[in-house]
Amino acid sequence: MMRKSIIFLLGLVLLLGAFVEPFAQTRNAEAAGEKVYENVVLRGQAPLSWDGSNNPLTYDETEGVWKSGPVTLNGGITFEYKFVMDGSWLDGENLRFSVPQTGDYIFVFDTSDERKVDVRLASEYTGSLTLQLTVPDETPEWVVPTVATSENGFSYSVAPLERNGDIYTIELFGEAGQELEYVYGLGDQKYREVIAENRKAVFAEEGKVIHDKVTEWTGLPVAKNVTHQFNHDPYIPSPHEDVTVRVEVEHYGPIDQGGIYYTTNGESPAGARGEAATGTFSPLTLIETSEENGLKHSVLTGIIPGQKDGTPVKYVTDVWAADGAGSQYADTNSLTSEEATEFAYYVEDYSSPEWAKEAVIYHIFVDRFFDGNEENNYDVNPNLPVEEGLKGWMGGDLEGVIEQLDYIEDLGVNTLWLSPVFEGPYSHGYHPADYTAIDPSFGTVEVMEELIEEAHDRDMKVIYDFVPNHTSSQHPFFQDALANGVNSPYYDWYTFYEDGSYETFYGIGELPQFNNDNEEARDYMLNEVVPFWLEELEFDGFRLDYAKGPSFSFWVDFRDKVKSIDPDMYIFGEVWDSRKTIASYGGKLDGALDFSFHDTFKGTFAFGGSMESVANYVLENEQTYHPEFVPTTFLDNHDVPRFLYEAGNDPNKLKLASFTQFMLPGSPVIYYGTEIGMTQSANHNDYSDWRDRWYREMMIWEEEKQNLDLYAHYEEMIELRGEYEALIHGDFSVLEVNHDVLLFERSIEDERVIVAVNKGTAAALALDEELMLENIQTGEQIKTSELTLEAASFAAYEVMNEEIESVTLRGVGKDAELYFDKKEGVWRSERIHLKNKKKVTFEYVVNGENSTGSLIFTPKKGGPYEFIFDPQKPTKVTVLHTSDKKGKK
Repeated sequence: MMRKSIIFLLGLVLLLGAFVEPFAQTRNAEAAGEKVYENVVLRGQAPLSWDGSNNPLTYDETEGVWKSGPVTLNGGITFEYKFVMDGSWLDGENLRFSVPQTGDYIFVFDTSDERKVDVRLASEYTGSLTLQLTVPDETPEWVVPTVATSENGFSYSVAPLERNGDIYTIELFGEAGQELEYVYGLGDQKYREVIAENRKAVFAEEGKVIHDKVTEWTGLPVAKNVTHQFNHDPYIPSPHEDVTVRVEVEHYGPIDQGGIYYTTNGESPAGARGEAATGTFSPLTLIETSEENGLKHSVLTGIIPGQKDGTPVKYVTDVWAADGAGSQYADTNSLTSEEATEFAYYVEDYSSPEWAKEAVIYHIFVDRFFDGNEENNYDVNPNLPVEEGLKGWMGGDLEGVIEQLDYIEDLGVNTLWLSPVFEGPYSHGYHPADYTAIDPSFGTVEVMEELIEEAHDRDMKVIYDFVPNHTSSQHPFFQDALANGVNSPYYDWYTFYEDGSYETFYGIGELPQFNNDNEEARDYMLNEVVPFWLEELEFDGFRLDYAKGPSFSFWVDFRDKVKSIDPDMYIFGEVWDSRKTIASYGGKLDGALDFSFHDTFKGTFAFGGSMESVANYVLENEQTYHPEFVPTTFLDNHDVPRFLYEAGNDPNKLKLASFTQFMLPGSPVIYYGTEIGMTQSANHNDYSDWRDRWYREMMIWEEEKQNLDLYAHYEEMIELRGEYEALIHGDFSVLEVNHDVLLFERSIEDERVIVAVNKGTAAALALDEELMLENIQTGEQIKTSELTLEAASFAAYEVMNEEIESVTLRGVGKDAELYFDKKEGVWRSERIHLKNKKKVTFEYVVNGENSTGSLIFTPKKGGPYEFIFDPQKPTKVTVLHTSDKKGKK
């Protein structure tokens, strides 16, 4: 008999929050949503893609939801995905789904609850079996057992059983005759059954019921859930500043004590129930407990004392009952400190390098830039059609970058970002098979040294694209671990599971995750690999690939290492996630790629969205990020479609977007070729694999094929950004915004730049005041209270300080003309007699027409006074008594 299984999880059925992550965190739509959108696309990790529209959803009129086609997923993984509606990404962090077993799944999008995780198993199976479980008496009633199977990668968190009296039950599906191996747990491998070997059962066509009994668990949880999640205040501590740690506990039994175990010397902390084994103990104090339906929620806080500048602080934290046994740690809910989450922060006067804030970055994908040495084209096949050739090596190399340094310098950029050139199997370099070797197809260490030296001679910084999260499966360390198992010195440098599988980057078997939390692996990464690139080769910093892979503990040690080599080195990460998640890397990294910028600008300028989203983007950044955290803005890169292609190959849209980019906060990136109008030779959406090949085509060097007008546009923008400090460090304020127009100001001290961008029809924009303006592109000066913009145009103006010919003091008796003090650069009145404590309301009038508005001064004693007008601070009240040199304000 053929059966089709469509499984829904009925809400959060389980009581075991952190121990069991439900497999389908939704219920069958009770209230159908409306269609709302014209199209919805599913994007995510492999086998999906984070770009393109190859996985569109179809609207189901009957159920009132959007549904994807079947997507094959491996059991046991946490799958990250997101929806894109009418070209706009779903707000917030990536959605996550714990895959209960290998099979085909349908992703459902409900407009009435857009962030609801509704993923349905849709595979057809010929067999099934039902497991019925009895657990030991000491098993807490609030804990829900789970089953780890050969179909879910032996994950203990994705397949919960349902309770019916004293029996727990789950129905599993597979092919009739197929054998299933399985082991029971309590939501985590730390709490699995004590058993000599895995249990086994066979799927039957008519179904089969298996009765099992667990006699003993390897451990029992103390609480339902213990969470800290880096909730410490301040989040980025300054030297000698105490840090308050907050821990929250969900529990049924008593929890009344807790502890923090911290180190300040780089070691991993350890301890339990108030006794520090490594580091120092600091108590957590219970400050409040509430209860609902028998479940208690307690909050505990404690203090880590302030530390000196440059201190990496690491800590773990546990909670316990004074009259009980054992303790439980945040956030892993482990029973030992060795398995606990190691929290960390870095103590310093947090700042990012000034040059990074002023950087204009040119992003070079080395294999696709320029072929400077045909003799190293070992794997280039010139006979392949472009469509196939772009999957492999195309010949670009380090000598090619050197050869084109004049071109890059002439453009005006001051920073190079080189894609990875690790020895490895692919031309993109993101599969390192040797962390301290350069692939011969790119060149040699000596050529890299020459490149960096020549760039430095041109006052250019050079950033390397570093990949600490994973290696190639061809890396000798991984091959040794694979061949020798636990006997390999590198076995713990990766994470292997019971069934022989291993932790990977997004489920890609070719990319085993490098375990930077292993002490020896971390030491190798920090003390051999990092110095190779920063000290031996003299790079100026790193762009950090998939920065959200390694732990915060690693990034704290990483920052400590990099800044000890040179505090002026720049480290920014690829954190493809929400602002909140990106901001959490403040204090560890100097900055991050600004994916919100990319999404907002492509949506606004390429796809016709509202300019209000641009204004909101900037304001949300300012509210979210630390002032020293540098957003790195980009319109396109090697992982996303070319902006010009997405914009219908309209260079004016690219001009509008890039002009706005260079006028706004953040360090702008130019992806190679964008400046001369590179687009795509094919639609990436027409391909199911290697879609990114079309984002990485060979650089166009023939001038007749380049858009030289666009190149001149980029030259001008780079020059302007370098001339006006306000465009780099200035405050941002919106003057006017609507769907098509954005008028804003960048200002710092006495420098003001007003920027107008109009992607619609001709428009007139009113200013709040009449200003003398100079167009910073043309030099034309106008005095106006209104700006007129042509259709699809942009302009930027410096607010000019008019030459002051006269200043008149009004409101203090007769009008008084001030005289100019050349030495001090201010205007002064003659002595004017004022009465004691009698308030004076006055104004300065500049050049007979521009008033400062009403100003107020109340003298504390009578006598002669001198009024002083400062052109740099026209509304500042400075009135000096002849006997008081400091004056009164």
